[in-house]
Amino acid sequence: MDKEILSPTNDWIFKLLFGDERNKSILIDLLGSFVELPQEEFELTYLDTHLKPESEDDKLGIIDVKVKTKTGKVIDIEIQVDPVKYIGRRLSFYKSKLIVEQIGKSELYSVIQKVICICITSYDLFPGEKDYINNFMFYNPKNGLLFKDIPEEIYTLELPKIPAQNDGSALWDWLKFLKSTSKEELEMVAVRNPEIRKAVDTLYELSSDEQVRMDYERRLKALRDRNSQIEGYYQDGIVVGEQRGIVIGEQRGKQKIIDLLKSGKSPEDILREYGHN
Repeated sequence: MDKEILSPTNDWIFKLLFGDERNKSILIDLLGSFVELPQEEFELTYLDTHLKPESEDDKLGIIDVKVKTKTGKVIDIEIQVDPVKYIGRRLSFYKSKLIVEQIGKSELYSVIQKVICICITSYDLFPGEKDYINNFMFYNPKNGLLFKDIPEEIYTLELPKIPAQNDGSALWDWLKFLKSTSKEELEMVAVRNPEIRKAVDTLYELSSDEQVRMDYERRLKALRDRNSQIEGYYQDGIVVGEQRGIVIGEQRGKQKIIDLLKSGKSPEDILREYGHN
């Protein structure tokens, strides 16, 4: 294949790979490599990725991939390439919405099933920590007691922390697939797992599809334009802030001199006090 291979960490490509009913088996294999659920749970049903608003003023949200397991547990998978502020709060918001939308006004709390949020990042989410996978649940930090009845769980997967050498886990192969940037790397990781082989072949097909490439490039351009606009606003803010600071500084300086003169100090004393000899 001559065309450049599209990145599987791009949220659009990630959705086409793992959010398509035709590719359900690769999603099942990926989740089965690290999510701690019985194997029979991985009978998945794809759900609408739009979070339901509670009111007209409610904040909207669109998640990358959303599925339901055999017994009704909800799994939300997010891919994040660039660092964002408040990623934990965003995950908490999504997780809370996924819990609330399960229950109607007259239903009992017992209908609520566990929500599992998965966040895959192309950057270090926890600098200084070595583990590339973390599993967060509700524990008492004093005695390690797990509150099992709280149906919330978060997995974080950090691509930069994958060891160079295969650690023997199925998850390593999947994250290596997501991190691969060349056909050679993809072919090497596809050898060991038929589902990754399917994912690689699907990625090749997507990379050869002109419409997919057009959508991919359009989304990248929109992202670059947005980042450029934000950077422009930031630089403008610095300039305005500096100008405003100069004006305020001059005003305060003048007022300080007036106050010192009123206190009876001579201009010579004031100059000596501020280091002007």
